[in-house]
Amino acid sequence: MTSAVKSTELRKSYAAIAKRVRGGKNVTVITKRGRPDLALIDLDYLEDLLESQDKEFQASLRKALQEKTHSLDAIFSDLG
Repeated sequence: MTSAVKSTELRKSYAAIAKRVRGGKNVTVITKRGRPDLALIDLDYLEDLLESQDKEFQASLRKALQEKTHSLDAIFSDLG
């Protein structure tokens, strides 16, 4: 969910706004003079977004999907 807040409101209510953003996919757009200026976003969510745009990361996901997978039962039965 995306919400907007004026920069003056951010100064007054940072803790509450950060709590809404933290640990999820919520983004708060900070406006300055009525225009979008910055965004407050959870760091883990930002990292996920950046990884999803990384060409090497996407290629490694496609490669992993093409490789044969094994169930945990099959792996552990081979050990015993």
